[in-house]
Amino acid sequence: MKVHLRLFRFLKPYMTRFIQAGICMVGVASLTAAPVWLVRFVMDDVLIAKDRQMLLYITLAFPAVYLLKGVFTYIQNYMMSYIGHAIVRDIRQTLYEHLQGLSLDFYHRTSTGKLMSRVTNDTTTLQIAMVQVPIQIIRDGLTLIFLISTILYLNWKFALITLVLLPIAAVPVSILGKKLRRAGREINVEMADLFASIHEGIGGHVVTKIFGKEQDEIERFRQDNRNYYSAHMRWVRANILGAPVMEFMGSIAAGYLLWVGGNDVITGQWSVGSFAAFLFASISAYKPVKDFTSVNATIQQGTACAERIFEILDEKPSVQAQPGAGTLPPFKNSIEYRGVSFSYGTGPVVLDHIDLSIRAGEVVALVGASGAGKTTITHLLPRLMDVTDGAILIDGTDIRGITIESLRSQIGIVTQDVILFNDTVAYNIAYGKEAIRDPNNADARREIVEAAKVANAHGFITALPQGYDTLIGERGIKLSGGQRQRLSVARAVLRNPPILILDEATSSLDAESEQLVQQALERLMEHRTVLVVAHRLSTVRRADRILVIENGRVIEEGTHDRLIENDGRYKKLYQIQVH
Repeated sequence: MKVHLRLFRFLKPYMTRFIQAGICMVGVASLTAAPVWLVRFVMDDVLIAKDRQMLLYITLAFPAVYLLKGVFTYIQNYMMSYIGHAIVRDIRQTLYEHLQGLSLDFYHRTSTGKLMSRVTNDTTTLQIAMVQVPIQIIRDGLTLIFLISTILYLNWKFALITLVLLPIAAVPVSILGKKLRRAGREINVEMADLFASIHEGIGGHVVTKIFGKEQDEIERFRQDNRNYYSAHMRWVRANILGAPVMEFMGSIAAGYLLWVGGNDVITGQWSVGSFAAFLFASISAYKPVKDFTSVNATIQQGTACAERIFEILDEKPSVQAQPGAGTLPPFKNSIEYRGVSFSYGTGPVVLDHIDLSIRAGEVVALVGASGAGKTTITHLLPRLMDVTDGAILIDGTDIRGITIESLRSQIGIVTQDVILFNDTVAYNIAYGKEAIRDPNNADARREIVEAAKVANAHGFITALPQGYDTLIGERGIKLSGGQRQRLSVARAVLRNPPILILDEATSSLDAESEQLVQQALERLMEHRTVLVVAHRLSTVRRADRILVIENGRVIEEGTHDRLIENDGRYKKLYQIQVH
């Protein structure tokens, strides 16, 4: 019930259209019962009286009734389709906005493919339910009420005996409903695994081909595909069982009706017209009763999807601005890590009481083995994650006490894994600066070009087919690694942040590309406070300070020359790389 109430909140903006659709459903339901009365009137009055003119009127009334019913049906279906699609559009938008607001730790523990399944498959299934269920429940429910009222009027004692079978039929429907919901959840889980398999298989196709693992990936997909198929067939078995059960119950009622009612007609206790109308109404009532079994399957599957969607919407970002958070003034003096510790949930400690002070304009490098905690240190500064213990201060202010937007507006980042979007070169460079995203603005284009020149990117950009208006493909696939990295640098140049994070920005490039990117980074680093993470120690020799991180702790600190003199961990790392 809680799920349905939450869905109702999304329905509220469309209540006017829902009421209009409801009025049409009333029309459809009442017009479904109208032919019953026409049949009774024709057989008991018109045919016996041999009234040709009235027969003509009744003949014309039949298509008129069904024409009007068709109009109401069209409007009702259009309105409900509009409402269902609009609600799911709103849910999908809300879901995507919520995902954008969740913290980095959520994405560390959640598969991208499974999230895609929630946003696409689950919302599509819910959309079908939102369109079909109200129509079947309201329209068919009203139709059933009108038809039952009719048969009660025609012969209430006989009708009550016939209707006794309805509660009996509800028992198997209820049992099947539980199976359908359970199977619906399994379908959604298996579909999420299937999405994850597709996402990883396509995204990792290069590695798959290089290592000759195509058959392994095919087998992994085959297993996920088979699991989804099996879950779906369990749902199908429960779903299709409902119709035969209802048909069997209906056949018992029909047999009883024909035997007892037919005898009453033969003995003259019941007119032929009333019996025919009663029979017609009872048979007409069978369809909405039967449809309730199929709508039950749709409800259960839609409810399972809604539960999975609301599971995501109930996720709270671990990083949130405190109530009354202030705006961070322009950075002037220092960044301080004071006793900072971090761990993922109940997992092992990643950082253990890190103390670090960075003066404005200083370049500080973090070096150490993979998994030492270097990247985690940089992620904590823009609050992609929050410290488990301790505090990070900018100009003496705890960053948890300022708005996230004002904090991140003063931080730029260039990483090894460059994220670009399937849009133009200009769009990707201007991504971090909303004010100049208009491609038709001459001043904006001038700033984009200047940023590209600083990043050593202008030359290759102008050689592209449409220059700055060239579409670069998903994740910039049409560009080389060095070109993508220089676009990332240009994006940071245009943002012009006082604080800069460089995380392995040149580690995956060839020598020529690395030189071009390194030149661009040196220009970018001028007059900024920089936190550098690097495996290649040659790139951090000119840093003002170098910190060696091991097992989440700072074990050495100093300039390159001093650390070499100390003959410690840094010197060993350096000697390994230079030899």
